[in-house]
Amino acid sequence: MPIFVDRDRLSPRYVPDKLPHREGEIRIVEKFFLDLFPDVEGHYTRIVQLQGPAGVGKSSVALHVGRLLEEEARRYGINFRHVYLNLRLESTTRFVLYSSIALKIDPDLRIRNMSAEELLAYLLRYLKANNIYVVMTVDEVDYYLKCMKSTDVIYDLTRMGEVFFGEPINVLGLVFIARDPRWRDMLDPAEQSSLGRIVVNFKPYTKDQVYDILEYRAREAFAPGAVASEVLDYVAEVTVDHARSDIRFALDVLYYAGTLAENEGVERVTLEHVRTVLSQLEPSITSEDIMTLNGDEKYVLMAVALELKTSGSAFADLEDVWESYREVCEQYGVKPVGRRRFNELLHSLYSKGIVDAKGLKVGISSVPVEKLSRFLDYVISRLKEEVQPSNSIGRDYA
Repeated sequence: MPIFVDRDRLSPRYVPDKLPHREGEIRIVEKFFLDLFPDVEGHYTRIVQLQGPAGVGKSSVALHVGRLLEEEARRYGINFRHVYLNLRLESTTRFVLYSSIALKIDPDLRIRNMSAEELLAYLLRYLKANNIYVVMTVDEVDYYLKCMKSTDVIYDLTRMGEVFFGEPINVLGLVFIARDPRWRDMLDPAEQSSLGRIVVNFKPYTKDQVYDILEYRAREAFAPGAVASEVLDYVAEVTVDHARSDIRFALDVLYYAGTLAENEGVERVTLEHVRTVLSQLEPSITSEDIMTLNGDEKYVLMAVALELKTSGSAFADLEDVWESYREVCEQYGVKPVGRRRFNELLHSLYSKGIVDAKGLKVGISSVPVEKLSRFLDYVISRLKEEVQPSNSIGRDYA
């Protein structure tokens, strides 16, 4: 009997129908927008901020509410979209970001030969002309400000109404998501005023809450009886004590423990499977962190991991990583980027907290030396899953 019913239910990309212990936050955000229906005309853009540490359900709540709003709009025959943007992935430039918004609203839009400002104004006119309404969720906003050293996107989005001289626009709402509440301190007073002060704080899960979430996801992912309560209790305890209640880490543990049990041909996940997985995983880098890297970043990270594995040390020479990167690209049949772009990609990985830099040497962030070898095995195997030729990885040419 297979141990998994649907392993994808443990993926960080999966948003379940229920979000245990986030019902209160869902109600708050939903209520903030729900009274816009069915009379959607004439409303000014509403802005709400979701903040809290990694893995506490902020993005899932926003996506869940987005689905609820789309269902409500369908009831009334309103042409509505919930547009989700992750600034780690889609914010190379303002033009790239606004292009992403436009194509998510209508994949057939022609958006060439415009500046970023012209594109945003064109998009707002397009929404009004076609009677389309949207709520935008802008995730990882604190990461964007830290890396880009610019608040232009926040300024643009919070002042979209000025395109029509203060009249209501068809962007009904903006949801900004951040881990670090200090991101607002980087805004000037005018931007802070436009952003508003409506904040929904997400507290870390308790051990009992983590257990409840894991029990729910395990019922969706595993065959009945495949995961005992003592296994879930142990994973919940480790997650709270060592991963700051990051559910992404807990789901990774369950996923790989289940895969290990499956490879052994057994029908139950045991504590020993979990302990084996914990000897390889590290809370500082989760599957989601790897999955959300763009194509070129994944190849560069694989080169770093392979070179560290070969050298057996905590840091590898930058020149050796460069040569390893070229070999990785040749192995997977992709064209390597130039040296300047390679350095930019390394800097991006550093900004995301995935790699460390020490002079002209590169390492993996926050992993104890005694655990590094096993963790590198995990990173390499996870990246190989992500960069299979059958996976269509979009390359970032910006």
